[in-house]
Amino acid sequence: MTDVQQSGSARWSWDADGVVTVTLDDPGRTANMLNRRHYDGLGACLDDLTRQLGRLRGVVLTSAKRSFIAGPDFVPGEITPDEAAGTYDLLTPLRDQARRLETLGRPVAAALNGSALGGGFELALACHYRVGPNDPSVVWALAETGMGIIPGGGGTVRATRMFGIAATVLEIVGPGTAYHPARALAAGLVDELADDVVAAARAWVLAQPAGHFVQRWERPGYEIPGGTAEPPGLAEEVSRRSEGSPVRALAAVLQVAVRSAAAPLDEAFEIETAACRALLSAPEFPDLAHLFYAMRTVATVPADLPPTGAHAGLREFPQIAANPLAAVFFAPDAPIVEITDAALIPEVRAKGGIPVLIHGGHVSFVQTLLDAGPDPAAMAAAARRALDNGLRIDPAGADVASVLATGFPSWTGGVLHAGDAR
Repeated sequence: MTDVQQSGSARWSWDADGVVTVTLDDPGRTANMLNRRHYDGLGACLDDLTRQLGRLRGVVLTSAKRSFIAGPDFVPGEITPDEAAGTYDLLTPLRDQARRLETLGRPVAAALNGSALGGGFELALACHYRVGPNDPSVVWALAETGMGIIPGGGGTVRATRMFGIAATVLEIVGPGTAYHPARALAAGLVDELADDVVAAARAWVLAQPAGHFVQRWERPGYEIPGGTAEPPGLAEEVSRRSEGSPVRALAAVLQVAVRSAAAPLDEAFEIETAACRALLSAPEFPDLAHLFYAMRTVATVPADLPPTGAHAGLREFPQIAANPLAAVFFAPDAPIVEITDAALIPEVRAKGGIPVLIHGGHVSFVQTLLDAGPDPAAMAAAARRALDNGLRIDPAGADVASVLATGFPSWTGGVLHAGDAR
């Protein structure tokens, strides 16, 4: 390839056929994130492509990391508090930049070399074609509802255009479903699985007719599956699924899907972003975000080390509460395993378990909560008594275990917060 340029987190190369491969590579990070470096880099790339549109045949968007884009899902220790606080300030600019990519006028294929969550998969949906690897460890999800918000960068609008109102609300965006490759292909979230995702994406670009190219749902005659009217009984089903929870995300997905389906695209994106911003100020958002980061922390322990042969834990407990965020990181049948030796963490993960490290004390944290439950206040009180009596437990593991193994309400962020653990 020739004519290589780089700016921010983006590096782009033109080849002899006029296909540009854009590689996202956030400097010094283990994962690409939707931050200022991403915005500035992709913006500079789009400026260059626009200036040279006459020689541009199409675009392949990929990543130099193990994953595609992690969205605003911060990697602990790799992001400053100021950068974390400012990420959601980029919500509208990133949304508009994805729209700019989508309306470039040339075919754009996403070569999803790895997982993409939240805003990362929203950017993939703005591309015209998606190729992923046939790797069962890869996951793609619009998982924002698990944090009490909704996709605000175009994900809800595009899913509604692609799959219809009911599927968006009940199957894709509403429950924040985690899709592994085979399921994503069957559902239509990705268009192809390939061993070499970049080569397959490039082949698709070259197979498209030369000249102006538009998104499939913006072509004349396109109709949203199921139409633009709210399906009968959908509001009642959303109410049933939301009963007992203060989290308004599912109801917001319904509202946005219905309103955006009948609106012009530019207005539809504004409807979605406004709804997302309203949910960012909801009282449950910080606790749900806290739980998400706790799950991410527990899941990022290496899971591919060989077993040591040692006894891996005090007790194992099944998951009793389905959680959309947990499905992003763990198998639904993954047991919660209490251990007293940190050296056993990789083995627990390698065997598919969710490790909860107890540093001191002899009682079972999970069993303590189960014995006190199901009342959340009683469970929280029991946890604090256990702490007062000498229990020392990893806070992230405790929060994950309290939700998955004992059914503690997810919108509380777990029975412990970092400041409460000892």
